This record gives sequence, C-alpha cells and structure tokens, in this order.
Amino acid sequence: MKRWAQVFAVAMFINTSYGTLSYAFSVLISPDAAGGAFGARTVSLGFGAALLVSGIASLGAGTLADLFGSRRLMAGGSVLGAVALCLLAGSREPWQAVAVMALVVGPAMAATFYEPVYVLMNRWFAPAERPKAYGVLTFFSGFSITIYTPLTRWLVDAAGWRGAVVALAGILFAVGMLVPALISEPARATEGRQSFRRLVSETRAGLRQGDRAFWLFTLLFFVATVAFSGFSFHMIAQLESRGFEKTDVANAIAITGIVSLPARLLLPAASGRVSSSILLAACFMLLAVAAVIASAAQEWWHVWVYIAVFGAVFGAVYPLRALVTSDRFAGEYFGRMIGAQALFIAVGRALGPATIGQFADNRRSYQVAFQIAGLVLLLSAVGMVLLLAYGARDRRGREISDA
Repeated sequence: MKRWAQVFAVAMFINTSYGTLSYAFSVLISPDAAGGAFGARTVSLGFGAALLVSGIASLGAGTLADLFGSRRLMAGGSVLGAVALCLLAGSREPWQAVAVMALVVGPAMAATFYEPVYVLMNRWFAPAERPKAYGVLTFFSGFSITIYTPLTRWLVDAAGWRGAVVALAGILFAVGMLVPALISEPARATEGRQSFRRLVSETRAGLRQGDRAFWLFTLLFFVATVAFSGFSFHMIAQLESRGFEKTDVANAIAITGIVSLPARLLLPAASGRVSSSILLAACFMLLAVAAVIASAAQEWWHVWVYIAVFGAVFGAVYPLRALVTSDRFAGEYFGRMIGAQALFIAVGRALGPATIGQFADNRRSYQVAFQIAGLVLLLSAVGMVLLLAYGARDRRGREISDA
C-alpha cells in the first residue's frame, strides 16, 4: 500500500481499538450495563487500573516498536483485546471484572492505541511532512467516539451488555488482523531474538535520553490528562444524573467526534507554522471552558455549547503531544520516549475517572469535580506557555555558551 493509504488503514485501526477498549466503557458504566452489574465505582476502578497497566506496558511496547516494528505488536494486541472483552463479558463478580480490565485490557491498550502507530508515522514520513501526516491520521481517527458510543448503546439495548461486549470483541479481532496484514514497515535497526534483560536495557537507554524540558513537559501533560480524562469519561453519566435522557445523551456526545474533525486535521498541520506547544496550551484552555460549561448544564443548549467547545479541540490534544515530542526525539529512541510519556498519561487517565468517580453520588458533587478539573486545565495551559519560554531561554543560553 502507498504511504497515505496506509495512514487511512491505521486510522481505521485506531478508531476500532479506541472505540472497543475505551469509548465503549463510557456506555458500559451506565446502570443498565456493567455499571449496574458491578457498580459504577467498580467499573471506574477497573478501567482506571487498565489505563495504569497500559502505561506500564507502554514502556515495553515502545521498546518493541523501536526494535522490531509495530505491525506484530498491533496484531497481537488486538487478539489480546478481543480475549479480554470476552473474559469481561463472562465475569460474574466485581473482582473478576476489575482483574480482567487491569491484567488483560491494560496490556492490549498499550499495543493497540496511538503509540505504536506514532512510531510507524515517524518511519513513513520525513520531519517536514509529519505535521500534515499527523493531521490526516488524527482526522480519520476522529470517528471513533461517533461510531462506538451509539453503537455500544444500541448493542446494549439489543443484546444486553454482555452480548454487546462480545460483539465488540469480534470487531476488534477482525480489524486487528486485517490492518497489520495490509500495511508495510521499514526495516528495523535491530533484528533477531532479544532476551528480556536486553529489552529492559534498551528501555532504560531510551529513558536516559530525556532532558529537563522533556520531563517538565511530560509532567504538565500528566496533570492535564488527569483533569481532561476524568470529566470526559464521566460526561455521559454526569448528564444522565442531571435528568437528561440516556439515549439522547449518548447520541449527542457521539457528535463530538464529528465536531472534532476540523481541529484534528488543521491543528497538527498548523504546527508547521505555529509552535505545537502554544497550540496545545490553547487546547487546554478551551477544555477548561468545556469542563465548566458541562458542570452546570441544565438545558440542551448548554449541552450543545459544551459539545462545540470540547469537540473543537479534544481530538488534537494527543497528536500535538506527539509532535512536541517528535520535534525533540524523532530518532531511534522515539518509541521509547513516547512510551515513557504514555506511562504518565496512562496514570493520569487512570486517576481522572477514578477521582471524579468518587464524586458520582450526586449532581452537586459532580458539578464541583468538573469545575476543579477546569481549573487544573487552565493552570496546565499557563505552565505550558511558561515552559515554552523557559525552553527558548535555555536554548539561547546554550548557543551563547557554545559561541
């Protein structure tokens, strides 16, 4: 396949993996699904544990992608994800559901989410082409929430939540086998067998490449992720708690995927002219506004304003993060560096839903939690701007010293 056709193929893969292993859970947490069988807090805990484990596994996944490539990693992760969903459908006790999500769904996420695909993109495209390529990838990956939120709701209504989860497993398996078989991959720097000790050594070598600015950026993104993932994961449940009808809510939130399409394409592409750090800070500010709007939604027009603001930027957050990282670490260690970031992001994505889940008892608690999330995002945006200024000053200092 040609390079751009392969971008469309991996976008279909991302749509499927995120849809079945992430967005579906925003419906499954509902009272008539797994949330009713195990409790919303249990599902939040299990999903958070899955994200945490996926972050730990991402360290190894990034190393494997650097050394051996992404295709086999993606295919294996799809098989593991399909098995995980089937095991979840068969769970009868809360501890079983949590164990499946943490120990099986988590590693599957690490192998099938964006990080292995980012490694492919950096191999397919030269630095000057990457902003456009990332924009195209993110644009065509933007249909996941639009497809899988209403699809999961329909499957739950038609076949019950256990039948819905098995159907999602079948979709993940089919796409996860097809796409890696269709795409190509440049030759890797390392071939042949590697011992576990060697893989650990290679992972450590990657971690040592990060400088102070890299780790400060990673920390800021982690803090923002806690807030961003927390309120977005609980959005459907929060609106239902405010009296909005559940099917209408699922369909409305699904529209955010369509609203996000222009920013998914344009913002990463614009990073060739405007600093990707500045664009990312602007996204954080608008997400802060969205969280505050959602916190007090009482009428449908409030919901539509939230969808407009949130949808305008949320899809560009992760590709902009990858572009900021790629600007500094685009070489042989890129998979390991972005895998290290994925660990912090996964911890943030785990803490966010779990933290806001503790406020899920009533409408007022949800409102306060969403407003705190908005404040955290605003502070993260300010920190991103300050870090950019620090980085520019640090670079000038090194240039003067070298002269």
